[in-house]
Amino acid sequence: MSIFTSVQPGGSPTALVRQHPLVAYFVLAFSGTWLFFAPITLSQRGLGVLPVELPDVAAFLLYFLATYTGPFLAAFWVTRMVEGKDGVQRLWRRLVQWRVGMQWYLVLFLGYPALVLAGVALLDGGLSLNRLLQGWPLLISVYLPGILFGIFFPSLGEETGWRGFALPRLQSVYGPVVGSLILGVLHALWHLPAYPVRGLFADAGWDTTLFIANSLAIVTATIVWTWLFNNARGSIFFAILIHATSNATSALVPQWLGGQGGDLWALAKIFGVTALFLIFFTRGRLGYDRLPQS
Repeated sequence: MSIFTSVQPGGSPTALVRQHPLVAYFVLAFSGTWLFFAPITLSQRGLGVLPVELPDVAAFLLYFLATYTGPFLAAFWVTRMVEGKDGVQRLWRRLVQWRVGMQWYLVLFLGYPALVLAGVALLDGGLSLNRLLQGWPLLISVYLPGILFGIFFPSLGEETGWRGFALPRLQSVYGPVVGSLILGVLHALWHLPAYPVRGLFADAGWDTTLFIANSLAIVTATIVWTWLFNNARGSIFFAILIHATSNATSALVPQWLGGQGGDLWALAKIFGVTALFLIFFTRGRLGYDRLPQS
């Protein structure tokens, strides 16, 4: 099974999907999201092609739905085509698979923000004890609500596809490291229509430097997420929590550090160093041996 393979003419759509499930998944994930997101990108909020200024509620609703019409639906549709009803049932079971070991919840909920806090503090010149002690209420007021909100937007819609469907297949073909890099690059490119929209990634719209920095942060973080996902035995439920925790951490750290921590280049460096550490100490396996093989 390869992500990029030649397509023989004359095959039925069902046969082509079964022969190239990863290609089918990514085509559907991208097109399903981009088509739904197009009105926002083309509106006056984005490229200005359409003479329409979408209300905030309409823009948010389209953005919310776009995560489900892309990776989420693509995962279930391709699974149904390739593995039948049994495959869909397995996908649902992994969505509610919460028994992954308490230690991994601790690593995620405590270790993840601690890693980013420590990394940003080191890069930006240190974190005073006073600042550290004063910031803990933000765990209740910012971090926890951020996780709870992030579970449904965008994590459930995205992670059912990215790590629920695509990552196990990419790892089985290319190995954990290369498979993660492929997923990270495609995941980063999937966000492309959002960059021209004012107020999403940048106040003024498209910013090439920001696009590169955020893409590097996504790619390097993907390797770290793969290690967590594999050690959680392929739980999609846990993958959703990883994504939600990451987004909540991105909101938490700048407030905890008094405005520091919003630099995407810093996040790319932190996750890049962490990824290299994990690759070295797991000998490139990233916990893959713990991932159930089907």
